[in-house]
Amino acid sequence: MTDKYTDKDDGFAGLDALFDTARAAPAPLSEDMLDRLTRDALDVQAGFAASPAAPPRRGRLAGWLAAIGGWPAMATLATAGVAGLWIGAMPPAFVETLGLGSATASDTAEDDLYLVDPLPGFVVSLTMGEGS
Repeated sequence: MTDKYTDKDDGFAGLDALFDTARAAPAPLSEDMLDRLTRDALDVQAGFAASPAAPPRRGRLAGWLAAIGGWPAMATLATAGVAGLWIGAMPPAFVETLGLGSATASDTAEDDLYLVDPLPGFVVSLTMGEGS
């Protein structure tokens, strides 16, 4: 029985001899072939020589605006902000009946006086001297 890794008679002995002969004496390139090869290489290099201009740098605001989605997103944020301020400053009647009306402590102003600070922080700092 023969081993397939050490068996040298694979039927390509004639072909191996032709390859060995071709490797022993490489054919020189003709002048015409060298000229065409050089011309092709120069054409390829000419295509790489022209580099595109760098895009202009964007500022931080432009980068932030692009990150949130551009001007449509900015318009949406502005509209939501104005609507939130409007509803917070002048709530409609149905908002107060949903729960904001029950958030008050009592119905009379005398009972709510504990919510008022009679001496804000800046007044206390003015009345206290350095020696006290």
